[in-house]
Amino acid sequence: MPQPEESAPVQSPEEVLRTSGVPFTVLDHVPIVGQADAETKLGLATEQLLKTMVFRTADGGFVLAALPVTGRVHYGRLARAAGVPRSKLRQAEPDELGLLGMEPGGASPVCARPDVVTVFDASVTRMGIVYCGSGRADRTVRIQAAQLIELVEPTIEELSS
Repeated sequence: MPQPEESAPVQSPEEVLRTSGVPFTVLDHVPIVGQADAETKLGLATEQLLKTMVFRTADGGFVLAALPVTGRVHYGRLARAAGVPRSKLRQAEPDELGLLGMEPGGASPVCARPDVVTVFDASVTRMGIVYCGSGRADRTVRIQAAQLIELVEPTIEELSS
């Protein structure tokens, strides 16, 4: 599959959500990075927080891994679910997030690029309302997990180690 141009503009996760028609709300807030900020600065319940980790493959592709904020990604499971060898998978650099319409602290499981592989931890299927990245560190999306899964159509796998 041909890779999109690295410099081509890409829709932000919020733009994708708006055009999808899926109901969601956005919380504006001070920039946050990580679980502690979400809990202390926003007062959001840990069990509703969904983090998205961004990875690059050796061929330049992206893999998004969405899981509860307290979970830890098992890299081997993620690589298998994404269909790439573990040795060909690395965490994306902060400056690479712009290629997805995102910024550090705002990584989202919603992405407009067709070459992105998205994997959700199986536990997400049992979550109700979740809070996830909007693409920006100062905005958080509130959405039903089931509707997010329907929109994103991720691979579902046990990712947590």
